[in-house]
Amino acid sequence: MGRNVVRHIWLVLAVVAGCAPRPPAVVAPVAAPPPLVYPAATRARMMRILDGEWREWGARVIDARQKAFEDTEGPLAEQDPDAFSKVLAYWSAVGWQDYIDRNKVAFNAGSATSLCTADELGGDGRDAIWGCEPWSAAFISYIMRTTGIDQAEFPRSAGHREYVDALILASERWGARATWQAHEVTDYAPVAGDMICADRAGRGRAIATLAERRREIGGSRPMHCDIVAGTAPGEVLAIGGNVAQGVTEVRYATDADGHLLRNVRRWFVVFENRIGRATPGS
Repeated sequence: MGRNVVRHIWLVLAVVAGCAPRPPAVVAPVAAPPPLVYPAATRARMMRILDGEWREWGARVIDARQKAFEDTEGPLAEQDPDAFSKVLAYWSAVGWQDYIDRNKVAFNAGSATSLCTADELGGDGRDAIWGCEPWSAAFISYIMRTTGIDQAEFPRSAGHREYVDALILASERWGARATWQAHEVTDYAPVAGDMICADRAGRGRAIATLAERRREIGGSRPMHCDIVAGTAPGEVLAIGGNVAQGVTEVRYATDADGHLLRNVRRWFVVFENRIGRATPGS
């Protein structure tokens, strides 16, 4: 092999070596950090996103201060074509791609026939676009994800009980430093930005307190959670997903001190939103 050829090979190898990506630096693992101290701007952003979603669904308000409301459709319902991408976004927040794909096929075919499984229909699923599975937890998860709240502070889930239990445990561990602090319904009056959760089990099986949920934490239980949009004397205004087949604001009754009454929903916990309240190093 001539000198010129050898010299050419070494030049090529040198160029290739120079273009090769460097191996990633080795970083020592760190212990699980405490909850991030989010600024007040994050809380304001969450409320803007919540309000925007509600308005896109027609800004419907239901008065449930005296009696339970009928689950009737509002100006925009989950199966309406204009709502399709909205609900798709909620399910995307929890990674349910298989369910999304199923609904895309039905939507393109213009028919929801045979969309739902027998188990889904047996669990109160509706044979309609996005009607097979309840999406109220996916909606809450979407709000948190879009706001920019990390999984560590709010683990997104298609089921309320998974993030409810995670927030209860974080509250017990971190106290006032927790992003969401769990309170008994009778001890704390919710304000805008807080989250309120109710038991949806049948009579005789429902729980009414945070203490009861703590004793069974990790166990299966049907729930529903809303985000408080505002308060007024004698009422809490809360926005939730999959309420009357859409994103709806509901007026719930409170006592004179602002505590939720269990007259139409079996509230068992209020999560105080500590975003913008906690301070670094506190």
